[in-house]
Amino acid sequence: MKCALSIKGGATILAQWKHSPMAQPFCAKKQLPRRLTLDISNPQPAEDINTTKTHPLKEFFLLSGGILVVITVVILALSFLADTLTQYIPFEVERSLVRTVNIDTPASDTGTVPDYLQSLADNLSQHMDLPEDMTITVSVINSDTVNAFATLGGNVVFFTGLLDAIPTENTLAMVMAHEIAHIKLRHPLRALGRGMVVGIAVATVAGVAGNDIVAKLIGDTSLLTTLNFSRDQESAADKLAVAALTKRYGHAGGSIQLFELLNQQQGESRGKVPEFFTTHPLNQNRIAAIRKYAQQNNWSVEGDTTEIPKSVRDELNRLRQELLDKKDRQKPAV
Repeated sequence: MKCALSIKGGATILAQWKHSPMAQPFCAKKQLPRRLTLDISNPQPAEDINTTKTHPLKEFFLLSGGILVVITVVILALSFLADTLTQYIPFEVERSLVRTVNIDTPASDTGTVPDYLQSLADNLSQHMDLPEDMTITVSVINSDTVNAFATLGGNVVFFTGLLDAIPTENTLAMVMAHEIAHIKLRHPLRALGRGMVVGIAVATVAGVAGNDIVAKLIGDTSLLTTLNFSRDQESAADKLAVAALTKRYGHAGGSIQLFELLNQQQGESRGKVPEFFTTHPLNQNRIAAIRKYAQQNNWSVEGDTTEIPKSVRDELNRLRQELLDKKDRQKPAV
């Protein structure tokens, strides 16, 4: 069956169907005209037909937020994997990493102060069940920085600014045992592994994004995740340090004095955070946690304290004066 459709304007469309009900409206019945005229119009679409009703900035922030969430999850997963695997690396391999890297620091490992600190570290190590191949090496940097830290290869570094602030040997032993605990738990190596993973991830994403602002935001996110790990490590190191302090002196006296002292100094300096707290985060529960842990083990946090030897104090005074003289020489002439 055939029928023709004429479009207004002269065009004719010839259509052919098999016997089907679909053809009936056009040419199945004889009484209907076989030639139909269709009036076709071409209306213009609305100007905003392809324009979203949502503000473009909203879509941008939603997309950016989603990307940051995905990146954060990936970084956390990679950090966890690195943190788990690096602790199984032999300590000798960790020491070899230090030997292959040239670290230029004005640290001294000889003299009255370093010798005293090394002796204290050796004594405390005997109470901390270190692996046989793990040794502790202490060095001192003459600086008014109030800090100490443990690093790769069993190295512990003290700044004279912190040594000047420490009131007793017991408090010093708490700091020393705390840093040794970091080394025993392989925290420096694990932090290196996490740092490498996060650094590679940030560099990769920043390179793809090509945007300094995005790179900065990603860097801040990775910093937050790293601090979160650090607080857990500090808590674990505190527990081992309190135990070592108790074994060494028979009580845990001096374990919280440093935190109280530095907290007081922070208040006196109108909120300026001491350098020690930047690498050893102090929250409201940390001192309470130390007290609770000692109480659970029936350890007293009070007791007779041991004075730091006079020869060590005299040497610290000399080093402090040397530092002041150096600063005076560096002042511009008036």
